[in-house]
Amino acid sequence: MKRRTWYIRLSLAVLILGSAGVYSALQTRTSFKELVLDQMNASESVNEMRINKYRHQPDGSEQTITDQAIITAMMKNLSDIRLRKGSAQGNSGDEYEIWFHTWSGPTFGIHYGSPNYLRIYNGSSNQKKYSWEYKVVSPFDPSVIEDLFKSYTRSD
Repeated sequence: MKRRTWYIRLSLAVLILGSAGVYSALQTRTSFKELVLDQMNASESVNEMRINKYRHQPDGSEQTITDQAIITAMMKNLSDIRLRKGSAQGNSGDEYEIWFHTWSGPTFGIHYGSPNYLRIYNGSSNQKKYSWEYKVVSPFDPSVIEDLFKSYTRSD
């Protein structure tokens, strides 16, 4: 009987540790849609988008975009991004910061740097997920951000 009791206790411990591991793994995965789009009310829309290159050394080339077609296209491109908590191991040199402003709701910022790493800021929430750095784990073409910045820099 004593051996059976130890097997039961061991099984329970393995079950608890396994459940904690699965829960932790699920908490480190999210998406742009969950962090940004789901936080906006259905009636809210982004009315302004600002994009800047080199966040820590701004060169004065911040671009403000108010064209709703471009903003909608950018939000659509970003909405399918799947993310996993991670940490960037170095810097590629190309860093972009994009801020999405709504009329009355939260302001969201995205810092895109190092190959396929980003950080999302929420101006109205201190939730822990907004302080993490995420690795993009779904197909995403960063040239969308780069081309948008370059096209607005040339047109000014």
